[in-house]
Amino acid sequence: MVNSILSLAALALATAPSLVAAAPTPEPWQVSDFPVVDAWLQGKCPGKYQPCTQETVKIRKDFDSMAPEERKAYTDAVKCIASKPSQLDQTLYPAATNRYMDYAVTHVNRTSQVHLSGFFLTWHRYYLHLFEEDLKNQCGYTGAFPYWNWPATADNLHGSAVFDGSAYSMSGDGDYVDTGPVVLAPGFALPHGSGGGCVNSGPFAGWQTTMADIPITVLLTGSPLPPTAYDLNQTCLTRDLNTFVAQTWCNYTALELALEANDQAAFDAQINGILGGSALGLHSGAHFIIGSPGSSIFVSVQDPIWWPLHTFLDNVYTSWQTRHPDVANATYGTETAVNAPPSPNVTLDTIEPDWGYFSRDQIAVGELISTTSGPFCYKYDVSL
Repeated sequence: MVNSILSLAALALATAPSLVAAAPTPEPWQVSDFPVVDAWLQGKCPGKYQPCTQETVKIRKDFDSMAPEERKAYTDAVKCIASKPSQLDQTLYPAATNRYMDYAVTHVNRTSQVHLSGFFLTWHRYYLHLFEEDLKNQCGYTGAFPYWNWPATADNLHGSAVFDGSAYSMSGDGDYVDTGPVVLAPGFALPHGSGGGCVNSGPFAGWQTTMADIPITVLLTGSPLPPTAYDLNQTCLTRDLNTFVAQTWCNYTALELALEANDQAAFDAQINGILGGSALGLHSGAHFIIGSPGSSIFVSVQDPIWWPLHTFLDNVYTSWQTRHPDVANATYGTETAVNAPPSPNVTLDTIEPDWGYFSRDQIAVGELISTTSGPFCYKYDVSL
């Protein structure tokens, strides 16, 4: 697997400082963080997208920094999506009990292509965007799309606004059930967290999941999904908040190591870990902070915390791009998870897998590289 990096054209602007007054400092959204990406878009699809402007840019926010009523408006909108009927064929997808679970089913359908592959970061960036647009178009939500700041909450999960279990949270921990350690591989186990049972607090108390776990070996071997993947298996949402995982793999040191990675291969290793090793990465660690089903790579979307978790991942990716503008448009990986079965390397010109009925547009990877060009117009309240 090789990095695909578009050469940055040299740009020169000649002015006469003694004759020309200094221009006012532009607002952040008026300057592209990734001019090399804009140049690629200009050449490949001129006029396809509207420019991102001060009037249209959205600012994504830390969930903990949002006012209580703003947080509740967001969770109300998520529940609103879950109140809408499924648009999928119920004979094929019995687990798609509503529009929210349509997203979960779509994620399962694409997991083997868009994880541990060259599509991972950009496919999920657009998937987040589609959900954000759905919150607005289906449920009238106009607030900020929030993120869960993993390192900021690592030392006090239960006391954070995200997980304090109040009406203004993303709901709290599950009831305590002693299920023993979480075994990930021979010789690699995590201590049990503080929950494990049903979530009975906050806005998602009573939330129902509909799909059983799918073994990660399906992903790692390139095997087809089991025939029972979409069977209806309705149960309560469970969580097992794990402070050990949060403090070990999702701390500020781990974040800085990811942000300082020199290329996307090293960045990928920092966020996803090394398969077969005895350590988690920053992003994979965040999943195991939550516990099942949030720690299951196929069906994790069933827990609504999935969205703020991945919005923070996108913030990490965006911040890494900003720190490394010379490789901001790099790609790394093939078209299949861990290259199983073997597939071509992903490049800027490679067409993304679709997002189910939410978007079947033919979109190249390069169109999804920048948050302020292509179909996007957003930034984060804080650059990491």
